[in-house]
Amino acid sequence: MINIDNAERIMADYMPLIYATVRRFDKFDTEEAIDEAKMVLIEAILAYDETQGTFGNFLKHHLNYYFWDKAKKKSPISLDDEGGNGNSLKDDLVSDDDIEDDFFNKEKYKDLYAKVKSLDKKDVLIIKLKYWENLSDKKIGEIMGLSAKTIRNRHTLALRKLREMMEKDK
Repeated sequence: MINIDNAERIMADYMPLIYATVRRFDKFDTEEAIDEAKMVLIEAILAYDETQGTFGNFLKHHLNYYFWDKAKKKSPISLDDEGGNGNSLKDDLVSDDDIEDDFFNKEKYKDLYAKVKSLDKKDVLIIKLKYWENLSDKKIGEIMGLSAKTIRNRHTLALRKLREMMEKDK
């Protein structure tokens, strides 16, 4: 019976076919191709219907079609090669990391942090509790023994001072 429950036995039985197919397509890395062929085997087990003939023939065709399709695709050799959409692969590389931006952002944060530290101690505490601890004005007021309105006013004034210091440095 061909089903996913006995996939290990089926894989062991059909490994010679997988090895033979991979050897015929020597363009690909052998270990990687064997792993891919095992995945094709699993997909074939899931897709197999006994009305389609023997499983061995069914698998053989799936393996061949998979590697023929893969062989049709041009393997890029260089990042300057075209990636299929008219751009070089180098142009298509997407990274969330921008080292230059990270560097300048860190410098800005260092500068901002130094300016925050230069504020009145109560204002520094309000900013830390508001932005680092994400506390509300009411909660900050409870901690500091001040009203929420006083916290809002001090916060607004502290931000205004910070903005003036930052603009003065530009």
